Formats: sequence, C-alpha cells, structure tokens
Amino acid sequence: MPHFPKPYFRESRRSWFVQINGHETNLGPDKDAAFLKYHELMQQPAPLLPSEAVIVLTDAFLDWCHKNRASRSYDWYKEHIQSFADTIPASLTVAQLRPFHVQQWVDGKDWSDGMKRGSIIAVQRALNWAVELGFIAKSPLAHFKKPRAGKRETIITPKLYGEISRRFDQPFRDLLTLAWETGARPQELLALEGRHVDLGAFRLVFPQKEAKGRKHLRIIYLNDAALAVIGRLLLKYPEGKLLRNEDEKPWTRHAVSCRFLRLKKRIGLKLCLYNFRHSFCHRAIKNGVDPITLANLMGHVDTAMIARVYSNLSQDPGYLRDSLKRATA
Repeated sequence: MPHFPKPYFRESRRSWFVQINGHETNLGPDKDAAFLKYHELMQQPAPLLPSEAVIVLTDAFLDWCHKNRASRSYDWYKEHIQSFADTIPASLTVAQLRPFHVQQWVDGKDWSDGMKRGSIIAVQRALNWAVELGFIAKSPLAHFKKPRAGKRETIITPKLYGEISRRFDQPFRDLLTLAWETGARPQELLALEGRHVDLGAFRLVFPQKEAKGRKHLRIIYLNDAALAVIGRLLLKYPEGKLLRNEDEKPWTRHAVSCRFLRLKKRIGLKLCLYNFRHSFCHRAIKNGVDPITLANLMGHVDTAMIARVYSNLSQDPGYLRDSLKRATA
C-alpha cells in the first residue's frame, strides 16, 4: 500500500505545502515551482521507518491479504486502511498510536455510521493480525468503540422495484434485475463473469476460492427473468465481466453508489444493492419459502440471517394477520 503524500494549497498562507513523514514543507506560492520542488523531495531517499511503524505493519497486512484473501477483500481493506494512513505521520509507531487518531480520522469524513464502523474494523483487523503473527504485543485499538451497525430497513416492494427500474438505462436495469430475482450479494454480481455461468443447470457457480468465506462453493440459482439477462449478456460479453455500464466498462461499487445517489435526489429514498438482497429474503419468506431452503439460496451456512429478517415482518401487519388466520384455521 504505497503512502504518497500530495501537495495541498493553504489559502490562509497563499502557498503550497506537503507533509512528508510528519514534517510539513512550504513549497511556495507558485504551483508549477511548488510541484517541481515536490518531485525533487519525492526523489530523495526515503528515511528508514521503524519496524513497528503503523504503515509498515498495515503494508505487511495488505501484502498478506493480497496473497491469502479474495481480490475484493483485499481491495476493501486497502481502501479503508489507505484512507487512515493518509491522516497519520509515516513514522508513527504502534506505541505512539492512540484511539484519538482513529476518532479524528472518521470524524473528518462525511460517512454514515455503517461506513465508519467498517473503516474502523479494517484498521483494527490489520493490528490484530500483527498481534497474531507476533509483530507487536498488543493493539492500542483492541477496545476502540465502534458505531453500531446500521440496519437496512427499507423493503423494496414489487411496485417500487418497477418504478425504480424504469428510471435507469438497460445496463443498470440488468444489474437490478439480477439483484431482485436472485438475492445475490452485490460483490458477487460485480464479479460475475461468463466462466461462472452454468446455463444447463440454470445457475451461477463461484468456486470456493472466490466465494465469501472461501469455505464452500457459492451457487446462485436463476429463474426465467434472470436467465434471460444472463443469456443476453453472455452473447455480448463472452469474456470478462458480464455486468457493464453503457460505456461497456464493468460496474464498480462506486459507480453503483453514484447511480443510487442520483436516484435519491429524484425520489428522496436512499437505497443500495443490499436492499435488493434483503428484499429478496423478505419476499421469499412472505411467499412461504422455508428458512433452510432460503438460507441455501442466499448462500448462508445457517438460518441466523433469515431469522433477523423475520423480525422485520413486524412492520407488515397484513402479513401477520394472514399468518394468524392460517395458524388458527
């Protein structure tokens, strides 16, 4: 995880600055001259960092993730850890690291509680890994209190799904259709390639090393609507990612997020792809799919997540009343 400092303009001083290894250098008021000086500084030999420097350990953790975890897991850790590393001096050691470094980092971001929680977890995991391998004796962030995980309470009804789908172009509708019809995880849809498709068995198959947890095959079954989308995309993109935008570039998490942000401005409702997965589960329960079968369809090893969705059915008095009628018939 390269840690490259970047020049920034300080309006109050009318000058460009750069912070390298915790030391702030004035590069002058002229941008061209400032960037020339910046490149000269960057070409100088980097000082040797202590082995217990936070960024040395997080670099080592990311190297380990790159070799031992799925690429999307590595990308997730890299994004969050790099964001934190950009806010601390390169020479800061674990002994000098304090919880306030993390608190100031997340407080400086316009993030939801869920995003803050995930970012903190990424940094904590890197230091816990360093403890497990014996690089450090203990983590100063082991007991750092994280925000509570948010709940995706919004349930997308068939009517709302139709209204949302009509607002997007075909490439994004294809993504939404597969999320709605299969309940697949967002990362599974974004990683989907032709090699994962088993048309003869009406399913998608992710090998164990590419599946979440890397312990079991991940099989996603396709109904007719999903099968039609997959078949059409296979003809168009026989190699590489199947789900692509109008420029034929694979969808990314950030691109999908931007689409939903634009939707929020139009309809005032904040959504994400996980809402479609959650709504798939909710819809299947209401349609009578038993929890064990549903857990298998969604790629869970047990029914714990399904049970959490059951609790959300308290928001649907019509469903509960109908269930009461069936229970007392």
